[in-house]
Amino acid sequence: MRIILAITILFIISCNSSSTNEPVAEKKYQDLKNNINSYFNALAEIKKFNGGVTVKKDGETILSKVYHLEENEVKTLGVQLNSQFDIHSISKLMAKASVIKLEQEGKISKTDYISKYIPDFPNGDKIRITDLMEHQSGLPRRFSIKYDNLIDKNPEEIIALIKKEKLNSEPGTETVYSNLGYELLYYIISKVTNIPFVQYIDETFFGPLDMNDSGAHFHIKKDNLKNKVNNHEEDDGAIVNIPNIENSGMNQSRVYATMEDLLKFINYLKDEPFASELKNKSNIISGSGGGDGILSHVKADLSNNYDLVFFSNYDEIPFGKIIGDVEKIMTNQAFEIPKILNRKAIAVDQNVLKRYEGVYNLPDFNNNNFGFKVESDSLVFYQNGERRDALFAESDSTFFFEATDPDFFTFKKNENKTYDLIFNFKGMNMLGKKQ
Repeated sequence: MRIILAITILFIISCNSSSTNEPVAEKKYQDLKNNINSYFNALAEIKKFNGGVTVKKDGETILSKVYHLEENEVKTLGVQLNSQFDIHSISKLMAKASVIKLEQEGKISKTDYISKYIPDFPNGDKIRITDLMEHQSGLPRRFSIKYDNLIDKNPEEIIALIKKEKLNSEPGTETVYSNLGYELLYYIISKVTNIPFVQYIDETFFGPLDMNDSGAHFHIKKDNLKNKVNNHEEDDGAIVNIPNIENSGMNQSRVYATMEDLLKFINYLKDEPFASELKNKSNIISGSGGGDGILSHVKADLSNNYDLVFFSNYDEIPFGKIIGDVEKIMTNQAFEIPKILNRKAIAVDQNVLKRYEGVYNLPDFNNNNFGFKVESDSLVFYQNGERRDALFAESDSTFFFEATDPDFFTFKKNENKTYDLIFNFKGMNMLGKKQ
């Protein structure tokens, strides 16, 4: 892979995949169980999954299983059903639930402007609580400049740094993912409750819901981290263990949980007043989280009555595709068993390639700039001004790095008769606009 991973979000043979005390699904769910198991087994066999998966249908657990490397290959990659993993941005779903509960208690309102809680915040009289919740604050995804050791800074210091950031858009007008916006929300929740955000969700959700294996790395006195998984990523073809607490992260919401605990939480959110406010247009409540070397997802499909939670402590997984494929399996749609790709390259006229030259900004990829130039009859990819590699053409508009690489670029003509970039990364489409 020749792209430097720049999002925070953001798996070897599993024939020996194990499960302990797995509930036996009823006969009517056996086909679903077999299909899901075959799907994740295939992913693991092509080195695209290492982690745990739990699926429930109509309240019944039909599969709860781990898929991992052989023990003699990379021992630290081993996972268990009760492994505790960092959930990263799933904490944003917990923050949304916190605001809903606090609003029910009359302690906050989603229509409040954040100047009520942080009087000197720039544009605080324009940004509402709901703007923070819906990623419409106008604040960038991350800091525009690099700060050392963010993880060591207290919440007040982080807020002081966020105050220096300029808005990318007028509050309430555009939806652009913003970690900084949620740092404000965590801080405001702590101001309203007079305790750190993670202590609030521990007392409000973890304790009452018997989420006994959930907790946080900072701002809480709780010694229950007993089965932590190690994070991994690929480095020049080798799978390496990396720290799960990075200096570039922030500490207000460093939450960990198990699959079982996340299922307890998502099921709690199916009740009112949470369900009506948290479900999307497809009648789904969900949250995803990812950092270097780890990815996680929790989902409750209210229409089709199934729940899904999975995590992987190896981040080379087709994250978005997994979510879509499991939906197909659970709703009895046709799906494909994962297999190693073998893309075929074709020749494309240089005049066609020149249509795509330029620099495209991708807000959802940490505002990276992707550049493309025609060099020696090939389209060459640049990331933030640095040359990466020449691309191969799969069609007149779709390009890839290697035959086996699942990520690809597609150029699509827009209403202005110019081209937008669609970057398919880990099964997720990210839009790039030409600058």
